[in-house]
Amino acid sequence: MTEIPMAGQSTADWPPAADPLRAPFTPVPPERILDFGDVHRRYPALAAFRLRLGGTSLIEVPSVPGGATILAKCEWENPAGSVKDRPAYALLCDALRRHANGARPHVLEYSGGKLADALSYLGAETGVQMRLVVSSFSPPSLLGRLRDRGAIVDIVDKHSGFIGVIRHAQRIAEEDPSWTLLFQHVNPVNLAFHEQTTGREILEQLAGREPHTWVASIGSGGTLIGVLRALRPRYPDLRAIGVTPAEAPYGAEGPPNAERKFGGAAGLGYGIRQPFVHAYDGEIAAHHHVSYREAMDATAELYDLTGIRVGGSSGANWLVAREVAAELPPAAVVLTVFADAGTPEQWKDLGR
Repeated sequence: MTEIPMAGQSTADWPPAADPLRAPFTPVPPERILDFGDVHRRYPALAAFRLRLGGTSLIEVPSVPGGATILAKCEWENPAGSVKDRPAYALLCDALRRHANGARPHVLEYSGGKLADALSYLGAETGVQMRLVVSSFSPPSLLGRLRDRGAIVDIVDKHSGFIGVIRHAQRIAEEDPSWTLLFQHVNPVNLAFHEQTTGREILEQLAGREPHTWVASIGSGGTLIGVLRALRPRYPDLRAIGVTPAEAPYGAEGPPNAERKFGGAAGLGYGIRQPFVHAYDGEIAAHHHVSYREAMDATAELYDLTGIRVGGSSGANWLVAREVAAELPPAAVVLTVFADAGTPEQWKDLGR
């Protein structure tokens, strides 16, 4: 593993001349951009991965007495263990499709953790070289897996925030075009694949039950908005609520900080709003902010009640879903997503 720690300076003040994060985003229908048949023929390992991807369970989880039913999508059941398996597959297929001449690209992407995990898994399966940019917040267990799978790893100082991680990847792509940047926050296949798979799976699993509210944490915003796009045509009154850390809320105007936050979600700072979500700001009912301690306490409580292990963003989602459920009658349904099962470091810290 090649580690490139950055000094304390932030790269957040280095946007390219035309910053994609600040450009308007327009969704693209899944049927127009998700045909990966040729990629599957050239990379059978990706075809095999697709067969195992998705179809995750939708289960009832504890609510509040007298409150609405809460249903959670169990994304740790995916092959590499998280909801990020979905965009990792779609983004990689999209990059390989753009290299249809047979050349095997060198793939570059930034990640808060789980996307890097999934991409390194796919890199090892396909032989595609991965260069992954992560924060120094990343747990040792993740860095070990990235190393073992042959990925090149750039580690950005945590004081730069997640926007610093993104900017570092953008800078690499600008300075060395041999790296193909996937750019999860603006690539429409991320959103489209969640719409086509995560959202449509939930529609089938609801089996006629009408959801009142959809609650999801915001990383790139692909899960929140992709599922919303799939469900809204059938349930036009569905409310959507975004969840981000209290230490780094969605749309925050200030600079990033090095406070500890639950993983898998965060506002970017400097007033930058994730493009997928920004395009739907008028259709989001509310944004809830959950502190690191609240998220960890929720993951511990859920485990004590059910024996289910989830990560911090999932704990935050469950906490907000319970708050919503408390205001609704028992017949109502609140949907949420459990993105992953957490990390060994998290469970050690929680004493479980």
